[in-house]
Amino acid sequence: MHKVMQLLRSILCVFAFVGFTSASAGQNVLYYQSQTGDFIGQGAEVTLTGADGTFTIFPSVQNGTRARFVATNLGLAWDLNVAAPIGTPLLLPGAYEDAQRWGFTTAGHPGLDFSGDGRGCNTLTGRFDVLELVRDASGAVIQLAINWEQHCENFVPGLFGQIRVNSDVPIIKKAKINLDNPLNARGCVEATSLAGALVSMNANDAVDATGGTSLAFNWSSTTGAVGTAPAFSFNAPMTTDPANPVTVTLSITDLTNNIFRATATKTVCVSDATGPVIVINAPVPGQNVFGDSLILDVTIKDAIDKTITQHEVLVGSDYLSPLNPTTGHARQNVLAKPQANGSVALTITVRATDASGNTSQQSVTVTQFP
Repeated sequence: MHKVMQLLRSILCVFAFVGFTSASAGQNVLYYQSQTGDFIGQGAEVTLTGADGTFTIFPSVQNGTRARFVATNLGLAWDLNVAAPIGTPLLLPGAYEDAQRWGFTTAGHPGLDFSGDGRGCNTLTGRFDVLELVRDASGAVIQLAINWEQHCENFVPGLFGQIRVNSDVPIIKKAKINLDNPLNARGCVEATSLAGALVSMNANDAVDATGGTSLAFNWSSTTGAVGTAPAFSFNAPMTTDPANPVTVTLSITDLTNNIFRATATKTVCVSDATGPVIVINAPVPGQNVFGDSLILDVTIKDAIDKTITQHEVLVGSDYLSPLNPTTGHARQNVLAKPQANGSVALTITVRATDASGNTSQQSVTVTQFP
């Protein structure tokens, strides 16, 4: 009885994917994302649809199927060949691991080969998922949805592709993480307090316009924060070392078939790259000053460092002394009596540096009379 139930489940599974469905249903899309150094895709990310060329499904001489895209106006053609391991009765939906180059497989290995535009692999390693495979009454494949990964000549750079022919299974593009925060001069998110900043990310372009199915988003970060929506926000601590960032990981699963999973990681750092805000309240630019009666009135503020201890005053190129008091609002006399008759233009400069090493300065020029 146990064997009969197993056989019945197998028949029902095959029937679910090999029903007699009209070949006119669904979309025609070829999408691939090629890593830098991959010979076949040349490091590009490409999406081709039925508006760009013709999609055709052919039977394979090996136990599998072949999907072809031809764009006459673009002068290119792409072929995807997949095959079940030698001796397997039929290529069915499912995951196929440890693939070898189609047409040159050894026992126990499925076949895979994506080539075109004048480029192909001599040898390859990879894997693929058959998400949908529907045959008509004659056994010809009329609907197809496959995701695959291949590496030419055993090299690390890979090509990650998806093809849909008359299929409603959506294309899931690479799990690209978009950072909503702008980056400061140090390549980090600008801190908003001593605790760091709220970092916001999204995966809004994970599915192209032909999508629409339900997706599961799973975010995690080295801060311990997690999320399950297309958008993800978390509090990241401030670091003085951009080489020690927070790492965020995103995984996307297609809930329609629960097979395909796209993953991505992104690093982000939070730093203080903004210098103190210096306001010279007095004197005003162009003010006439007589003798040494000038009082410099300065306000220094910083959003992150509440106490600014590094600051200085210069009159022309002559260094005077740190402001007194050492933070906030400062008033002090900064001029000596003029050495000669007549007027002289004097530029007074205030510099301040915060704890993160950011320096700001403000200047005002006055005219001093005896």
